Formats: sequence, structure tokens, C-alpha cells
Amino acid sequence: MANPLRLPMVPRALRNLVSRPATRRYPYEIRPRFEGARGTIEFDVETCNYCMLCMRRCPAAAITVVREDRIWSIEHLTCIGCNVCVEVCNKNSLSMAKESKPVHTHAEVGPQGQRPGHEEWHGPDPAIAAAAKAAAAAT
Repeated sequence: MANPLRLPMVPRALRNLVSRPATRRYPYEIRPRFEGARGTIEFDVETCNYCMLCMRRCPAAAITVVREDRIWSIEHLTCIGCNVCVEVCNKNSLSMAKESKPVHTHAEVGPQGQRPGHEEWHGPDPAIAAAAKAAAAAT
């Protein structure tokens, strides 16, 4: 019978038992962002005119725009962070944040049954927004 201590993997296994982990414990220890790293997409609902350019140019098809209902939504888990939508936006409604979204460690269901990473914005109805601006200007 062969001596188990002479197997090539035994010294490495014993060394790994007493040493610290070789990898980062990701959701608990997050590496600081390096310079030039892209974060997540930020959206400004007030300046958007729902032209749908961002949706058409998104290579990952992560952005959904419904012009009639004035809805803009993004799937952060599908987004590849390429920055194409930010460059294409005429009204500068989109920007790239420096920080990333928090990590989802378990499956969560949103208020409307969406999966984690789904964000949706509803723009004000143009008639209501115009009435609100007129009322603000009157006072």
C-alpha cells in the first residue's frame, strides 16, 4: 500500500487548510472600484422624451421603452454596461453611475413580480405635467 503522505496533492491540501482563502468572499468583501470602471445606468425621467433611441441601440436588449404609456425600464442583470445608450441619448437623460447596484444573494421578487435587477420609471402624463407647471408658475 502506498504512503498517503507521498501523494503530490497532500502537502497542498494541508497548506490550504491553514492558509487564508485565495479568493475574495464576494458579497461580503467587495473590492473597491478602480478608476475608469463603469457602474450602472442612471435615468432622469424629467428630461426624457421617450424617443426610443437607447432601446434601439442597446446591444443586449436590456432597455424597454413604451412611448404611449411613457414607461422606461431596464434589466440590470441583462445590461452589459457598454455605455452605448448614454452616448446615443439626445437629452442626456441617461448617465453612467460610478457605483454598482447591491448584490442579490437570493432570489427576490419585486412588487409587480419582476426579478431582481429590474427597474422601471413611469413618466408623468404630458397633460398633467403641463397643468402642474402652469399651477406652479401661477403661484
